[in-house]
Amino acid sequence: MRKKKIELVIIGMICALLLCGCGGKEQEKADSVLYHYGDEDITYGEYYIYAKTIEEDYQKSYGSGVWSLELTIGDEKQSVRDVTIRDLISDINRVKVLVAQAEEMQISLSDSEKAELENQAAAFYSGLTEQDISETEMSRELIQKVMIENALARKVYNKVISEYDFEISEEEARMTTFFDMVFACYEVKEDGTVEEYTEEKKAAQLQRANEALSSLAQDENMTYDMIVDKYDLQYADSYTMARAELVEEYGESVADKILQMSDGEVSTVIQSEYGYHIFKMLKANDQELTQKNQEMIVAEKQKEYFAGIYAEWEKKYDSGFNFAKDVNIELANRFPFADSKGEVQEGSTEQN
Repeated sequence: MRKKKIELVIIGMICALLLCGCGGKEQEKADSVLYHYGDEDITYGEYYIYAKTIEEDYQKSYGSGVWSLELTIGDEKQSVRDVTIRDLISDINRVKVLVAQAEEMQISLSDSEKAELENQAAAFYSGLTEQDISETEMSRELIQKVMIENALARKVYNKVISEYDFEISEEEARMTTFFDMVFACYEVKEDGTVEEYTEEKKAAQLQRANEALSSLAQDENMTYDMIVDKYDLQYADSYTMARAELVEEYGESVADKILQMSDGEVSTVIQSEYGYHIFKMLKANDQELTQKNQEMIVAEKQKEYFAGIYAEWEKKYDSGFNFAKDVNIELANRFPFADSKGEVQEGSTEQN
């Protein structure tokens, strides 16, 4: 399973999901400090709000048994629970760093925004049970503080990426859908190794490809499914790719030929490292997918740009922070992640 991050600052989950109900505490007592970051003590109560948010989000998507699943991180295996704890700490730190930049960037919340957050904090607090409050020592002020900080951090992020002047052409983002019939010139052995055909067998495949192309041109009743069956083509399917993907898959020369085709056009026999291909263009430019691809590429470029700026801000804010040394893992593990049976899962106190 691919690891999913909370990304509170970037995707703005916190305001909506906080209303689900949870608890924490504001008093900065010695036994409630999770770690020190910058000039601030991060308490268990603040961490609890973030943790509850992501717990509910994960369990809606993957079920309550998600926390014991293992992920391979580098050469090590870690549970989703342990990886999530690290992510939560990173998210809290990110918010702190961005909030520290808000004043310098002249970013603030309007009175109406503050009022809305205050109402949300009050609604959240009123939904807590006496047991919630007793166990977490949650306060309305802490809830409001977390909401305000996330709102400010989000504004800082949006301001930074809005100043990044990046555009991508429609041609670069163009999504093309085509059918590819491959007369392969290699064989995958049982042990997984790939054996290239001899020149004689390659020549036979080229002849078969030319025959198939001729059949398509001369017999209007000949379909692609019939060609696939007749020549027992193992690799024949439709694909949707952008130019970069085409180049990676087929090489630049073949990619250029595919992109020059029009809707409904059938290619000549084209050679690639895989063998011989007959392409049919199904949709030279899928406008809807192209627009989505443009937006995705721009978003990725914006994130890369932001990451560079954030790295410098992070160094200035607290260059010495070390998760393994600074975070009270025993305290972090007090958060009651539940297993698939709804039972509280004990947290590991070991962190690499």
